[in-house]
Amino acid sequence: MKYSVRCVYFCLLLACLNIAGISGSAGQTPANVPVPSTPADRLPDPRFNSVFAKVDSLIADQELSKAYDAYLAIKKDAESQNAPLAADAMLRASLLGYNVLIGGPVPGFDKLPIEAQDARRDLESDIARKSHDLIKQLIEDPKLGDTQAGRFVLEPHWPNIQKDGELSNLRTAIEGQIDHRNSRKLQYQIVDKLVKITGAQPAFSYWFALILIAILVKSITFPLTLRTYKSQREMQRVQPLIKELQEKYKGKPELNEKMMAFYKEHNINPFSSCFPMLVQLPFMYYVYNTIRLYEYHFSRGKFLWIGSPVSHHFPAYLGTDLARFDMPLLVIYALSNYLTMKLNPSPDPAMAQQQKTQSIMMTVMFFWMFMKYQWSAAFIFYWLILNFISAFQQYNYIYKPNKVKTTPGIVSEPASIPATGSGAATGTSLSAATASRPRPKARKRK
Repeated sequence: MKYSVRCVYFCLLLACLNIAGISGSAGQTPANVPVPSTPADRLPDPRFNSVFAKVDSLIADQELSKAYDAYLAIKKDAESQNAPLAADAMLRASLLGYNVLIGGPVPGFDKLPIEAQDARRDLESDIARKSHDLIKQLIEDPKLGDTQAGRFVLEPHWPNIQKDGELSNLRTAIEGQIDHRNSRKLQYQIVDKLVKITGAQPAFSYWFALILIAILVKSITFPLTLRTYKSQREMQRVQPLIKELQEKYKGKPELNEKMMAFYKEHNINPFSSCFPMLVQLPFMYYVYNTIRLYEYHFSRGKFLWIGSPVSHHFPAYLGTDLARFDMPLLVIYALSNYLTMKLNPSPDPAMAQQQKTQSIMMTVMFFWMFMKYQWSAAFIFYWLILNFISAFQQYNYIYKPNKVKTTPGIVSEPASIPATGSGAATGTSLSAATASRPRPKARKRK
């Protein structure tokens, strides 16, 4: 049951990520909402203007999402044979995102329907985030960076809102605009306060703030988590009787009915772990969104090898800061995820083998998910801390209470557990050994 819930949790996670804009295209542009056009003097190579004529018409028609996709299509087609054209397409797409960011409130925006306003905000956020990722790719790719567009993007032509309008390169200008917009949101301000409490030290404050957030989230969800642990512990403690019941009614149609009656008799809900697991999903999404909002500042954070001089020699595998993907940290997370799942011992050998298989499958799925989306080291680190806390809780509330203490030379019997619910009235024991113990014969009265 525990792992079927994890599968549902994994699927809902992917759904939330699609909602958050990790994959898929941006929403449609609200009608009659203008957007600033790209200034002609900032176009790096006018020779390609004719290639982008159709894209310009899409921008004029307010089809910003289609215009952005058209830029990417041109870049994809030209990347292998015409690097200057591909780089120019990336630059123009990034300029589109920058112009959307600096557009400010449009006339009549407050009079638009709520749906149109939300669509506008979602569109701006989606294009701005994609433009930022695209400009990083243009700068970091040696082939594309050694073009007129690649050199132009590094020139200080764009005002940086974080430095009172001082001119900077396009990447810094976009990051400043995104960070300025994000700073108005509550979750951004929470992380910012936690970082500044310890002085905003690059080698300490950022990862320590993630630990504090993980502890806070676990503290809020602890009552529900404890309920889950109690349910799992009780299910394990009655496994001997459940196994005996399964063997007794093996192959018989009334097995399910007997099982449900057994759960009811002992006041056990086999689905009790579902609700607490699902309740944690909004916290996961909220924290993920928070880290994304604060990503500009996490680029200053370091942790052990992340951000060290060695990381700059292997940027494809080691994160140069907490805002980038880091492979060793992901491997450690995967191992901790497997350990957390293993800390739920099962007295049934068949279930133990199934648990081992499912633990490996879930670990592989999460590893693939983190690899596919190249999530930042900050988010991986947050999940790693959650796993460490979960492992500690599971050891103390599931594994440790279920260990059978033995004395040398003495074989101890499983402890008898009084039943709850209707079973308590009949004095039913949950220990198979105790239940099958022969009773002494009654003496005959004279």
